[in-house]
Amino acid sequence: MIETSSSLILIQVICILCFAGTIAWTVMVIPMRVAPSASWRFALANFCVLLGMLLYTQRTHEPSYLHWLVADNIILVGFCFLRWGAQRLYHLKSSHQFDITLVLVSIGSMLLAKPQNSSSAYLMIILSLAAAVCFFMLAKDHYVAFKKNFTAFATYWLVIPILIIGIMFLARACILILYPEKVATYAAFNTEESVPILWVYIVLILLVNILIIGNTINRLVVKIMTLANKDTLTGLWNRNALQNKLALEHARWLRDKVSYSVILIDLDHFKQINDVHGHTAGDEVLKVAAKQLNSITREIDYLCRYGGEEFVLILPLTSEQKALCVAKKLQLALAKVNFEWQGTPIAIEASIGFSTINESLPAEALLHLADKAMYEAKASGRNCIKSANPTLNDKF
Repeated sequence: MIETSSSLILIQVICILCFAGTIAWTVMVIPMRVAPSASWRFALANFCVLLGMLLYTQRTHEPSYLHWLVADNIILVGFCFLRWGAQRLYHLKSSHQFDITLVLVSIGSMLLAKPQNSSSAYLMIILSLAAAVCFFMLAKDHYVAFKKNFTAFATYWLVIPILIIGIMFLARACILILYPEKVATYAAFNTEESVPILWVYIVLILLVNILIIGNTINRLVVKIMTLANKDTLTGLWNRNALQNKLALEHARWLRDKVSYSVILIDLDHFKQINDVHGHTAGDEVLKVAAKQLNSITREIDYLCRYGGEEFVLILPLTSEQKALCVAKKLQLALAKVNFEWQGTPIAIEASIGFSTINESLPAEALLHLADKAMYEAKASGRNCIKSANPTLNDKF
C-alpha cells in the first residue's frame, strides 16, 4: 500500500490524468468521430495505464501476481495500444505480432522471479526495457509518417520527445542493473524517494497525450485539405487543385523557362452512356478511365478531373512533341480498357487536345487553347488528338 501522503497524492494525480485521457479519447471516438479507429486505441492506452496504476496502489509486502506482474504488463499493453493508435492514424503497417511477442517475452521474464518487494528491481528492469523498445519503435513509426509531410527539422522535433521517453525508460533499466539498491527511488511508488520519478510520470503522461492530440489534429487538418483538393468520385485532384498547380508550373516557366504542357481529355459519348445505362454506369466509367489514365502518368505529372467527363493532365518538363507522345499513350491506354456493365461492353474513347507554353501565353490561355483543341478533335470525328498548334496537326 502507499504509505506516504506525497506519493499518494501524485499517484492520484496520475490516475486522474489517465482517466481524463480515457474520457477525452472516448469522446473523440463516439460523438465527434475524429479518427475513431486510432482514437479508441489511444483511449485504451490511457485506460491500461490507469488500471495498472490502480493495481500498483494495492501492492503490499505479500507476493501478488495481480499487483506486480499483471499491473506491469497492463501498462506495457497500454504502450502497445499507443503505438497501434499511431499506426492507424498514419495508415502504417501494423506491428501487432511484434508488440504481442514483446509483451509475452516480458511476462515470461517476470515469471522467473517471485512477484514481491525483494524482486522489484528485477521486475522494473524488465518493464523498463520492454517500454523502451516500445517507445523507440513508436518514434520510428512517427518518423516514417512525418518525413512524408514535414521538413527534416520539423520531423526531428516531433519525434524527439517520443525518443526521449524511450531513452528515459532505458536509462532507468540501466541504473537499476548497475545500482539495484536504488530501487526505492526508481521502482517503488510508496516512498518519499519515489516522488521525483512520480513527477516525471505525470509530465510524461501529459506530454504523450498532448503530442498525440496534436498529431491527430494535424492529421485531420491534412485530411481536410486533401479532401478540399480531391475529387471524391475518382480520387484525382479537382479543379481547385488544378488552378494552384497550373499557377505553380507557370511561375517556374517564367523564372527558369522550363517548358510545360497541358492535355485535356474528354470522354466520347459519355452522355449516351448515362442515358442508356444510367448514371451509376457513368460513374464507373469515370473511375475506370481515371485509374487507367493515372496508371501511365509520371510522379511529377498532375492528373485532375476538370469537371463532368473531362480530365486535365499537366506535364512539367514537357515539350510539344513529347506532349503529343503522351497524348497518344493516353488514347491507347483508354482503348485497351475492357469494361462491361451488366454484361454489356462499353467502349471508352476520348477526344484529346493539348497545348504547350510559349512566351506569349498566360497560364489561363494555355488551358483555353487545350480546350479549344479538344473541341476540334470532337468536330473531327471524336477519338482523335488535336494540338493547339495548327502546324503540328498537319503532321499527324
